[in-house]
Amino acid sequence: MKWNFLPLWIVCFLLSTNVAAQDEAPEQINGVITINTHQAKRLHDIGALFIDVRPVKQWKYGHIDGSEHLDLRGSFRQLLVPGILDKETPIVIYGNSTYHMRGAIGSYLAALWGYERVFFLRDGYFSWLALDYPVSLKNGRVY
Repeated sequence: MKWNFLPLWIVCFLLSTNVAAQDEAPEQINGVITINTHQAKRLHDIGALFIDVRPVKQWKYGHIDGSEHLDLRGSFRQLLVPGILDKETPIVIYGNSTYHMRGAIGSYLAALWGYERVFFLRDGYFSWLALDYPVSLKNGRVY
């Protein structure tokens, strides 16, 4: 699949999950396990890979401690490169909150591309922040 077909896949995703008319990210995505913030924290504690799909400017201001940044509009396609990441690695993908689609789209694409242990943190970064879980902030400090 070539990268320039991605917009078509996104449209198909939106139509197939009937989220175009909704205000929130879907609760269920084929091949993906939707988790809440407490479940995400447990995965964080055991070393799952967290992927932040928000724009780089937002990621620089703050992100879940230890997360990798793969902007959905750019570097996320690295996951298509064979061997870049073991397809069985547990990955947690997140965006800002339930009212943003980036995390859902990233989770859908990761599952579509063959990743077998994809978790979607539907509540997003802001719920993680609200629960005072570990974050890295712009000043480089970890809280």
